[in-house]
Amino acid sequence: MTTYFISESDLTSLLDALSERGEVLTSRSATDSDYVTYAPRKKGQPFEYTGFRATASLKGLLFPEREKVAEYPAESPEAPEPSAPPVVVGAANCDVKGLASLDAVFLSEDFLDGFYAQRRRKLLVITQDCTNPRPSCACTYLGFKPYPEEGFDLNLSRVEGGYVVEIGSEKGRELVEGNSASAGEATQEMLAERDSTRLATLKAVEEINKDYQINSSRRELLALEEIQGPWNEEVSKCVECAACLFACPTCHCFLLYDQRVGETNERVKAWDACSYAGYARMAGGGTPRAFLLERFRHRYMHKFDYFVENYGFEMCSGCGRCIEGCAGKIDMRKLFKALESSAAPAR
Repeated sequence: MTTYFISESDLTSLLDALSERGEVLTSRSATDSDYVTYAPRKKGQPFEYTGFRATASLKGLLFPEREKVAEYPAESPEAPEPSAPPVVVGAANCDVKGLASLDAVFLSEDFLDGFYAQRRRKLLVITQDCTNPRPSCACTYLGFKPYPEEGFDLNLSRVEGGYVVEIGSEKGRELVEGNSASAGEATQEMLAERDSTRLATLKAVEEINKDYQINSSRRELLALEEIQGPWNEEVSKCVECAACLFACPTCHCFLLYDQRVGETNERVKAWDACSYAGYARMAGGGTPRAFLLERFRHRYMHKFDYFVENYGFEMCSGCGRCIEGCAGKIDMRKLFKALESSAAPAR
């Protein structure tokens, strides 16, 4: 992978050039908390290296919470043009891993979401290495690294005086090599500094997750239907708010509804959540998952069983947003550990 070095000032110039093309969102630490947000960048504003993923994922940029997808009667049968996504600077590895799950669903041969596809083609993602992990970080628990190795256009690793820049796509290459900002070749000393920081962060995240490690596969544990204790304990904490699902970078359930706006009828696509009692309700009023425990378990089955069966990988990026956002302090890592512990005597 091609690596360059870019100084702080030259990175600012590069982002200024991007701002002339359209909106640029950069990660930024909130002033009144330790949360990280994406905010529109102003010209000349230096990039803030937060070292941690943003509170909100990239999902909303490609798959908005609510959008009009059609109107009728209409002069043309074509759906409305979706808004162009901005350039995002400062995304984490768990964010691009989340995009991989959305891509599998919305860009599949069986179902192609034209709105998502157009936004995805235009999106430019500049990621950063994580250097400041939090207790909810679970990337290594899922088998990932706290720094991206694929799925980005450019990646930034902070070193003395600036950043090591890795190119991950042709869009990224054109951006660096076609810009007047000077980006020289990264030296071996710079790469050694980057690798040392990466190793330290990797060990820190592994330390966070060491007590949750399991020896069984998550699919194997979910298949043990006779074990109910951990499920009953965890679901008792759930208030059915769906914060975990809406914060998740990979959850993609939605509903379609029609509404009247003036003289026009609109069809709207909006986020939905499988934890809601009415999510799977059918026309006659029946539902295959009438009880909260069934819906609670379905979320885990979808991410770690059904999705694996259909797409070949787990639908979880290890970002930990579900852990941070849960009113009941439910932690998937604790659930799987409890399932394995409960299964041990039976084995």
